Amino acid sequence: MAGSNSNGPSQRDGLLRQNVPSYQSLSNNQPLQDYEWNVEVDVKGQVDTNQDQEHEHENEHEPYFSWKKLMLYSGPGWLMAIAYLDPGNLESDLQSGAVAGYKLLWLLLWAHGAGLVIQILSARLGVVTGKHLAQLIRDSYSRPVGYLLWAFTQLAIIGSDIQEIVGTAIALKIIFGFTLPVGVLITAFDTFLFMWLQQYGVRKIEVFFMSLIGVMIACFWAEMISSHPSIPNILHGIFIPEIPEHAAVQAVGMVGAVIMPHNMFLHSALVMSRNLGEKPSERKLKEANFYFAVESGLALLTSYFINLAIVVVFAQVFYEPGNTLDSLPGLYDASEVLRNTLGEYARYLWAAGLLAAGQSSTMTGTLAGQYVVEGFFGAIFKKQWHRVALTRTISLVPSMMVAVLAVNRFDTLGEILNVLQSLCLPMAIIPILKLTSSSRIMTSTFKNSRWMHTICWTISWILFGLNIYLCIRFLKEYSYPPVLMGMGIMYSGFVGYLIYTPLDNDSLLPSNPETF
Repeated sequence: MAGSNSNGPSQRDGLLRQNVPSYQSLSNNQPLQDYEWNVEVDVKGQVDTNQDQEHEHENEHEPYFSWKKLMLYSGPGWLMAIAYLDPGNLESDLQSGAVAGYKLLWLLLWAHGAGLVIQILSARLGVVTGKHLAQLIRDSYSRPVGYLLWAFTQLAIIGSDIQEIVGTAIALKIIFGFTLPVGVLITAFDTFLFMWLQQYGVRKIEVFFMSLIGVMIACFWAEMISSHPSIPNILHGIFIPEIPEHAAVQAVGMVGAVIMPHNMFLHSALVMSRNLGEKPSERKLKEANFYFAVESGLALLTSYFINLAIVVVFAQVFYEPGNTLDSLPGLYDASEVLRNTLGEYARYLWAAGLLAAGQSSTMTGTLAGQYVVEGFFGAIFKKQWHRVALTRTISLVPSMMVAVLAVNRFDTLGEILNVLQSLCLPMAIIPILKLTSSSRIMTSTFKNSRWMHTICWTISWILFGLNIYLCIRFLKEYSYPPVLMGMGIMYSGFVGYLIYTPLDNDSLLPSNPETF
């Protein structure tokens, strides 16, 4: 970005920030009963961070860090962090603790750190371009490749939603005794609660989700403290890398459960809820990137401590060194184990935390699904509720089938779904790295620096290596069946194609990036 602020990135054709809050009429004191309930997925510009832009030249000596500004930018990162606390993560945590004790705590920390780096890139992509990841993939890749990327992303969303919806149903079963199919149907109404919350703007949604994170902190940390954990063992697990051979699947599943593909699409869209002004200067964009990075770090540090608490609890009450488990504990089994070891109250603390995790993650999953569908295919729905109905049905139908047909095998299925998330990761990470490294898209000022480029690709290759190890292990277990071998080769070929092939289409951008 060379030169004046008047030629900032927001002036590019097709990348204009639009201030179109869906709750506008409410802010004008229009009675709620007269308001047209039109749920809008576009949250651009709903929170103003731009009050002082007219006097920006007078504020050159303002403090580098401002708690007031951090509060203005805080919100998107906490909604993003919900994906690190969904029932799939909780199940991965408890199984890791039950199978490997404290030994995978270092990997949990690494996964959160890797996730933070990728999430910062996702946020930066939305801030600088004014578009979210799904829209940029549609603009920058050929149609066949775009369809394949959408298919992988949608598959990851379905897998995640199955765990979130069934996990919420399990919490309702623990508390109220409902059967899983009934709990799944009740969970379906979360969509309507979320639609209702959307009428009041993104700020109210953010406060609601922060409250649910607070519930999880209280419940899971109360259980960890009551389990009387070993502090030296915790520190050993955090700082000494080790993956027991019998816990390899749990290790890969933990990474897949923590770093979720669709969360990158969501985060790149949510940062646009902050109004940076119609023509944000380079300084304003840097400010937004800085505070979003700080907020993301705080949010993921919080999610790490919640996940750590669950691993520790089940390492204390379930893990026995030298013993191999015949079957993995699941979300419902966890409540019985906690009741038998820590008392009746622990069962309901677990259920309350699980319910908060399930409720929040199903709602953010709904929002992510909407961004993904309309980002890849455009505004294909005449009415907003059509989009919501379709994205929820895509997830609810498989979830109901699981609740009815696979109720006795859900714990094993949950492990497979976590691994599925890991296999879908390259389809989101590679486009993000390509897009954020392009000076044509990010400008020469905001594209990835050399050290960031190196760090991100190193993280990616580690993730890809875990996937290869898992695939080889899985194929070996089933004596290398030809069908699965063929699928593995096609998968590896597509990942290689994404890595080594440049972006297909920059037609919406000017030929000279320095004219931004």
